Amino acid sequence: MVNATQLSSYIYCPRKLFIGSVLEVKESAKDALVKGRVWHQTYEFINKNEKELVKSISSDKYEDIFDIYRKGFAKFLRNAIIMNKAELKTFEIKLLDLFNDYWPDFEQEAKMRALNVAEFIKEHEIFGDELWNKLTPKIISEQYFKSENLNLSGIIDMIEVHDVDGAELYVPVELKTGKFPTKGMWGGHRIQLGAYLLMLADKGKNVSDGVLRYRGSDDKRVLVMNSMLRDEVLTVARNAQDILNNLDPPDFTDNKNKCAKCSFKEICYDNLEMKRLIDNKR
Repeated sequence: MVNATQLSSYIYCPRKLFIGSVLEVKESAKDALVKGRVWHQTYEFINKNEKELVKSISSDKYEDIFDIYRKGFAKFLRNAIIMNKAELKTFEIKLLDLFNDYWPDFEQEAKMRALNVAEFIKEHEIFGDELWNKLTPKIISEQYFKSENLNLSGIIDMIEVHDVDGAELYVPVELKTGKFPTKGMWGGHRIQLGAYLLMLADKGKNVSDGVLRYRGSDDKRVLVMNSMLRDEVLTVARNAQDILNNLDPPDFTDNKNKCAKCSFKEICYDNLEMKRLIDNKR
């Protein structure tokens, strides 16, 4: 079975997928990976604890609601940074600097969610458990899905569950912390998000589109589900599965800029080392 992140790896470089997933060479730790983990863990804390934030609200004033969200989100970001303190120090990343770097994004998230709650309270005049139960959208984190029909699996960063005329609409949201394109999505990210849409639909969930959010951008890049996207995702999944099923290394990528930044480049271009790793798998 192919993991959705492996589809993204295949689009980036099939040979890198082979080295990482077939030869099982582990990527060396990078500061970006640790910082990305902090980013995702903060969102996980937010989504798992938003219920308690909402239930604590007793005012219909936006300023009061935002203050609750702001304090809560600041605590969740601090907790995520502290959880990764040892590795962050390994890369000489100052904890306060990382907080200050990430905080504007999470403060903006707090503003958006607080505004949604404030408008909902003004419309329905409810608080506490009743407010939480009726509030839409609900946001859940780190949900694992597997589809035998599609030969796909994966963990979705976030899912927005919207109440649309009494029916639930599922919107997968993928969070990325790296460099983002001027418009649209990177190819691998688009295929990965498309895979999540297919898996949700295969599980009987009502879906129409997915959202990709790049850190540092206010844009929400939207991917609409259609038959062309489905065919493209399934084709990539078959191609990736072919790589995962055998010990024949794919060709080198034509984009040498990718090689320059790749942690596998020394192994990839070392024929003797590649042969040794492949022989060990036979």
